[in-house]
Amino acid sequence: MANEDLIYRITRAVYDRLGSAVDDGTVEQLVTDIYKQVATTNNRGLAPAVDRGAGQMSSAEGSSDRVVISVFGLDHPGIVAGVSQILAEASCSIIDINQTVVQGKFAMVIIADTSRARETTAELKDRLRNAGQNLGVNIYAQREDLFNAMHRI
Repeated sequence: MANEDLIYRITRAVYDRLGSAVDDGTVEQLVTDIYKQVATTNNRGLAPAVDRGAGQMSSAEGSSDRVVISVFGLDHPGIVAGVSQILAEASCSIIDINQTVVQGKFAMVIIADTSRARETTAELKDRLRNAGQNLGVNIYAQREDLFNAMHRI
């Protein structure tokens, strides 16, 4: 079973059990915890799945070494600089970035490589969320593999 399919099935089971009103952050954390347990079992050779060479999924499925960062709010100078500063401090590379302003509303999506990050994804997400509060925008970050699997639902 492909990793994305496994994550999708876990996510679907969590949503089926907890209902669609559950907080996405809670679902993400549960899926991450369950997936880590399954991956640990897979790495012991008890079931097929994880690419033991690179330790990540192909780009079509998404990678656990990349995060999808979404930023929304009212446009003002410094938003891109503030987000990219945090990524630089964490030793994350921006793989792709797209931003737009529509009638004063700012929207940006960044794909960042976290393979050399100096902190965990959870710590990076907290820093981005806090920076968003300081910048007056909402910042959401999620591992790419979980993002792709959750958005198949």
